[in-house]
Amino acid sequence: MFYLPTRGRRPANLFRDEDFARQRRFFAERPALTPTPLHRLPSLAASLGIRELLVKDETARFGLNAFKAAGAMFAVTTLIERGAIREGDTLVCASEGNHGRAVARAARDAGCAARVYLAHSVAPARVQAIQSEGAMAVPVAGTYDDAVRVMARDAAANGWTVISDTSWEGYDEIPRLIMLGYTRLMDEAEQAWSPEPAPDVILAQAGVGGLLAAVACWADHRFGPSRPAIIGVEPSSATCVQTSIRNGRPTTLPGPFDTVMGGLRCGEMSPVAFDALKTLVDGFVGIDDEWAFDAMRRLARPADGDPRIAAGASGAAGCGGLFAILRDPSLAAFRGSLGLGPASRALVLVTEGVTDPAGFEAVLSRA
Repeated sequence: MFYLPTRGRRPANLFRDEDFARQRRFFAERPALTPTPLHRLPSLAASLGIRELLVKDETARFGLNAFKAAGAMFAVTTLIERGAIREGDTLVCASEGNHGRAVARAARDAGCAARVYLAHSVAPARVQAIQSEGAMAVPVAGTYDDAVRVMARDAAANGWTVISDTSWEGYDEIPRLIMLGYTRLMDEAEQAWSPEPAPDVILAQAGVGGLLAAVACWADHRFGPSRPAIIGVEPSSATCVQTSIRNGRPTTLPGPFDTVMGGLRCGEMSPVAFDALKTLVDGFVGIDDEWAFDAMRRLARPADGDPRIAAGASGAAGCGGLFAILRDPSLAAFRGSLGLGPASRALVLVTEGVTDPAGFEAVLSRA
C-alpha cells in the first residue's frame, strides 16, 4: 500500500464537459437501462467503526452480473452510430469473464459475431456465461495479458473490431469510450446519496485501471480539489497499477498471479489511464484473498437488517480493501493519512455478482 498526496498536482482528467454530457445524454435516451442500487449498510459500518458505508451494487447491471456492461454497451453503440461497426461484423476482446460477457451481449444486440479470448485460469462458469450470449470462447495458454496479445494479433490479421477495456500503443479510443461509460456508475451513486454530501472516501478496484480512472475523473470533474479521497484496491500478488505509479511509468509484472480475484488478475495496466491515476488517485492498497473472502461473507450474511449482497471475489475486493485499511494494524499510518475514523463515510463498489457459484459456496462454507 502507499498514500499518494495528489491534491497539489495538476489533474490529468481524461474527459471534458462535453464527454460527460454525451454519456449522460446516452443513458437518458435509454430509460430501459435502469440504475443499479446504492445500499446503506449501517450495521457493517458500525462494526468497522465508521459513520456510514455506502455500497454501489453492480451485481445485476442491465441484466448481466457485473459493471462492465455500462462501458461495453456505451462504446459499441457509439461506434455503431459513427458507422465504425456494422451488422455482421466480428467484435473481439480478451477477458477474465465479465468484460467478455458484456461485449458478447453488446455484439449480439447489434447483430454482430463475438470472439472472447480467455486465459486458462478463467473459471468454467464464466466461460459458459460468455458462450450463453452466443460468443465463441477462445482459450489461450497463459495469463490475461497473454490473451490480450493473442487477441490483438488475430484481430489485425482478420480485420475484426477490438472492443478492449485496456489500451496499448496506437489503440486507446475505444478504452476511453468504455471508461466514459463507467462514469455512469458514479452519476447514479450521486443521485442516490443526494441530498447528503459526497462520501469522504471512495474505494474502487484497480484491475487494468479503467474503472478506477473513471471514478477518479468523475470525482475530479464533479468536485475538483474538494473531491473524496480515491483509493485503488488490487490483489497483493497483482499490483500492476500501484507498481506503475510508484515507478513513474506503466510497468509490467510477470505472471501467473496467485489470486482468486479473477477480474483483477492483471500484470499490465492500461497506459491511457496512467496520467489520470497518477494525478487523481490518493492511495493504493494490495489485499490478500482472505480480505476479499471476509467481505464476501459479511455481504452475503448481513447483520441487523443490512441488505444482502451476493458478490464474487473481485466484486467484493473494494469492500475487502476497506476492511484491511480499517482493521489491519500495519495500515494504521495509511488510515491516519486518509483521516478515516468514527465520523467517516465510505463508498465501495461491488463490481460483480456470483460469477463462479462453486467458488462462492466454498468461501461461504468456511468459518
